[in-house]
Amino acid sequence: MDSPALHNASHKGVVGLQNMGNTCYCNSTLQLLRACSDWNAYCLTKPFMAHLETLPADSTHRIILLAYQDLLTSLWSAHYPAYVRPSGFLSEVSKAVQGTVYSSFGMPVPNDSHEYLVYVLDQIHEALRTTIPWSPSPVPANATPTERMRHLAQQGWNQFVSTNSSEVVRQFFGMMRNTVTCSHCQQSTYKWEVFNTIKIPCEGVTLYDWIRNEVNHVTEMEGYQCDGCSGRHTATLTSHVWRLPPNLFLTVRRFHDNGYKNMTPCPYEGENLSLSRFFAPESEDHDQVYELRGVSDHHGTHIGGHYTAQFKHPFSEEWWWFDDQTAHPLPAPRFSSSNYMFVFKRIPQRG
Repeated sequence: MDSPALHNASHKGVVGLQNMGNTCYCNSTLQLLRACSDWNAYCLTKPFMAHLETLPADSTHRIILLAYQDLLTSLWSAHYPAYVRPSGFLSEVSKAVQGTVYSSFGMPVPNDSHEYLVYVLDQIHEALRTTIPWSPSPVPANATPTERMRHLAQQGWNQFVSTNSSEVVRQFFGMMRNTVTCSHCQQSTYKWEVFNTIKIPCEGVTLYDWIRNEVNHVTEMEGYQCDGCSGRHTATLTSHVWRLPPNLFLTVRRFHDNGYKNMTPCPYEGENLSLSRFFAPESEDHDQVYELRGVSDHHGTHIGGHYTAQFKHPFSEEWWWFDDQTAHPLPAPRFSSSNYMFVFKRIPQRG
């Protein structure tokens, strides 16, 4: 074994994951999560251990979180060109998904990396979840329209967090404002929807176009029952971002309902994203810029394919490509028809 002194410090954590039989989707997802430096720090320092003691020892969520934390520790303890066998983590997931709608995650068959990301985050969230006392408060009588909207939005967020407080929510969850406007009386009603990933279609000539077609898309609704004019009319549904998380996942809608894959190349060159154009005008959080930190790629077609990951090292700032257990340096991230999931990190704004 090489002496640790011989290792390049910038190669620490540049570690692949062995394919355990059609587990490339899992490996790609786990590497994508590792691109989130604050998330790594949280999991590795283990501030949640006291909370986990309140859960039953056989709690599935607790077991998966501890298995994930062990795997993450192994990955960040080794150096390139080493790789890790994720057998312990996969074994716990396999036991947890038996008899559920996620049972395929326990089988040596191809799966979807986006669905796996949602599953893993949900399991860890449930392990960390706590409740916060909350009760709704009325809008102040002298509030301006903007203040009223911000009050309603905060109430919507607080209501969700009151039963779903966790580090997963803090780092990965945002909120949309959905506005329904009656075409007859023009009255608008608002609903607040939380998310941990934004799925975007392959339409338009820039990545901003792809995001806009999902976030700011206007949909007509027939037969809308309006409380304002007590009738059924046509209405429009419009969505705007209200708040974004420190780590933002964008998933490209590559796969159609019929299973076919959209092979449109991603119109993106790696520049920082200014997302203020997608926010509701009343939001206080609209001045936000995001930097690309990782990519999950799906190569091939809907019939058969393979997942890899691109990863910006949180310390050296170098890009690496992970193909299961192997890792290769990249001069820059690659953008193509294979790009499936992106993770961006919010850049702190000065002033």
